[in-house]
Amino acid sequence: MDIDLLEPVQLGGSRQWIRIRARHSGNPLLLLVQMGPGLPMINEVRTFERTMSLEDRFTVVYWDQRGCGLSARSGGAGRELSLATMVSDTEQLLAMLCERFETPAIVAGFSMGAAIAALAAARRPDLVATLVAVGMDIDGAAAGRNTYEFAVEAARGRRNRRAIKQLEAIGPPPHVNAGAFGTRGRWAADFGGVRTGATYTSEGRRLLATLVRSSDYSVAAAVGCLRGIRAARMALVPDLETLDLGQVLPRLDVPIVMVQGRLDQIAPAAVAEQYAQALQSPSKRLVWFEHSAHMPHLEEPERFREVLAGVPLGRRPAHDPGGAR
Repeated sequence: MDIDLLEPVQLGGSRQWIRIRARHSGNPLLLLVQMGPGLPMINEVRTFERTMSLEDRFTVVYWDQRGCGLSARSGGAGRELSLATMVSDTEQLLAMLCERFETPAIVAGFSMGAAIAALAAARRPDLVATLVAVGMDIDGAAAGRNTYEFAVEAARGRRNRRAIKQLEAIGPPPHVNAGAFGTRGRWAADFGGVRTGATYTSEGRRLLATLVRSSDYSVAAAVGCLRGIRAARMALVPDLETLDLGQVLPRLDVPIVMVQGRLDQIAPAAVAEQYAQALQSPSKRLVWFEHSAHMPHLEEPERFREVLAGVPLGRRPAHDPGGAR
């Protein structure tokens, strides 16, 4: 790698961590904004490099957001945790990166991260070359109904008494507390609505494995990361349940590529298609991943890499701003 740096940044009064990696110092800038609530991103370095080799083409910025991963234990990171503060953090980080690398960034956001990235891009379109929105959270109310109905129908079809009992106990959405939100998501995951061929337990084990195998996380940092997930869920679930990009973001002044899994039961396909049709943008494209649910970048990684390779790029830097190697 020409560039391989782990470093802290100050965003909105909190110390947060980024990992910057590039095979070649002149690669276009790519910021990854992770899904949530509370999931880290820097732990995915090995997985992303192995499955997509993004560093060959891009200067990739992995970011543990406020209250997540390495940033979970930092001063100020857990305070005022909301979608609004995370949008502001994203705007500030983009400004720093674009000044440093002298180019606007491609921003790839996943699920909640896609919504955060879109809201930041709307505020500072000059900083964003293209937005790639993967399984974007668009309409919290519609998504909640879809996820709950999917889980209930699947539970009854499989005669899973435990699932039926738990889902009936929380009742239909909105689920504005972390417990009910987690129950809904857990059973949707077990029935294939989050990642095809995976369950809630297997995804939890995968997360733990990535933390343990990463050289960037100490034992204490990994424990703080897991605790941060619960704290972030408690803080952010009310925002997610009431999110409605159709109302607050009908126009986006940057090119957007929406990547949507046809089998997604967390960010349903019908909502994505409706938003893509209504959104005003200088350039928009909805790309279907027919064999994926909510994680098309992990379920069909080679195709996702091809999508990223074809997006409009910002101006390439004239020199290496990374310095240390």
